[in-house]
Parts: sequence; structure tokens; C-alpha cells
Amino acid sequence: MASSGDDAPRPSTTVAVPGAAGPVRVVAARGLTEEGFTRAVESALFRQWLKNLQEEKGVLTHGRLDLRQILIQGIDMFGERVGFVKFKADIVDEETKAKVPGIVFARGPAVAVLILLESKGQTYAVLTEQVRVPVGKFILELPAGMLDDEKGDFVGTAVREVEEETGIKLNLEDMVDLTALLNPDTGCRMFPSPGGCDEEIGLFLYRGHADEDTITALQGKETGLRDHGELIKLRVVPYSQLWRSTADAKALSAIALYEMAMKEGLLPSSPRTSRRRGSSPTANL
Repeated sequence: MASSGDDAPRPSTTVAVPGAAGPVRVVAARGLTEEGFTRAVESALFRQWLKNLQEEKGVLTHGRLDLRQILIQGIDMFGERVGFVKFKADIVDEETKAKVPGIVFARGPAVAVLILLESKGQTYAVLTEQVRVPVGKFILELPAGMLDDEKGDFVGTAVREVEEETGIKLNLEDMVDLTALLNPDTGCRMFPSPGGCDEEIGLFLYRGHADEDTITALQGKETGLRDHGELIKLRVVPYSQLWRSTADAKALSAIALYEMAMKEGLLPSSPRTSRRRGSSPTANL
């Protein structure tokens, strides 16, 4: 009698993880293909998560917790690139023998940019309004995006994402890494939902000048990569109203970092004025 699909052996492997009691078994959930399982285990997302376990503040660093097994539950591809990996880690407190919550949605590093434009004595923030299916709403948020490679080019990705989502071309040298102002032991990144997701975000600041016509042209402009499903409209909000205008964690965190950095005197007192052709933040409008 032929065995049912539920009885078929599932793909599995073992990985050596320093700090674990021994080789850790990694197994595929039922229904996950061999190819999907292999891609997930070999992905930069999964390898980085294993590395995080062993860092100074890593889960396995101090010996109290042990990683017993990992169940790979799903994978989403962005073309030929691994986009998201979903897995469950069995991590046990050796003292109490209780399991620690270990469901992981791995999506990796990302960037977001707080763009502030000064015009006629008023400072404006440039936001994107786009559909966010997980919450079932259109959300007003900072221009943001995921890193596309393993090189960790946060500032370059920030500039590219801003241009894709807003049409505004920024200069690398004008970007200020707000998260770099955090204490080094934080990792100098913001974790928006560490209870379930590995995402770490670099928050950047850009300050520039714009004339009244530019501010008007930005308001309601449709942008984004339509063939990638990005349905984006730009919204320009007075900075003084920004903290009450959005529920976006990236924006609220960037406001907090910006305000504290200004209070501590860690940033220039005013945005730099464009000095050469093509350096204006409105060059691509």
C-alpha cells in the first residue's frame, strides 16, 4: 500500500551552531518542497539569524538557553531571490526546561528616510501613502525599503528607495544615519517588532530646501514601481504635525531620534543649501 503524503519523509539537515548543546536538526514542515527547504536553509536571512544567536547579546551566548530544533515552515521568493522565510525555533531554558517563544518571520534589514524640506520658513516632511495588505489599510509612512543584497549598504539603499518611491534624487554625502547615534551595544538599528520578526531598520535623515512650487508638485504625486505592485502617493505634511499624522513606527522612531539628536547638539542646526547643479532634492521631480 502506497504511503500517504503525510507519511512521506520530510527534508531535513543539521547545522552546527556554536553555543548549542550539539548539532541542531533543521526539518521542513509538511508541504514544503526540497527546493524550498534548501533555499531557506542556505539563505542569507537564515544564516544571519544563526549568527545573531552567537553575538554578544545573543540568545545562546551565556549558556542558559539551548537551541534544540528548527522547523522551516515557509518561504517566499522575490523572483530568484529569497524574500521571506518563516520558521519556528525550539529554544529551551535549561534552568526551567520551559520553551521560549520562537516563531520567526525573517525578512532581514531595511532602511527608511525622514526627508525634511524647508520652504519659506516652514519645514515639511515627505511621506508615502501606500496599501499595506497585512493591516488591511492604506498607511502614511516614511519612504522605506528592504536591502537587496548581503553587502549591508544601508545608505545606498536608502537613497535608491527614496528615488524609487518619491522621484527625489538625494546625495549620499547629505544623508545622516540617525540609528548610528545609538549606543553600539544596540546594534545601531531599530527593531520594530522583535517579538516575531527579525527586521532591523536603519533610520536616516535628509534635510534640504525646496521652493513653494516643488512642495505643491510633491503633494499627491503618484510614484513607485507599478510593475512591482507599488501603488504610492506622496503626502507632504508640516513637520510640526508629523507625530500626530502617522502611526508608522519608522516615522515615530525617526522623530524621536531626530529630536533627541537636535537636543543633544549632534546635528547641524540647519539643512545644507544646495551648492551645485543636480544636488537639489527636487532634481528628478
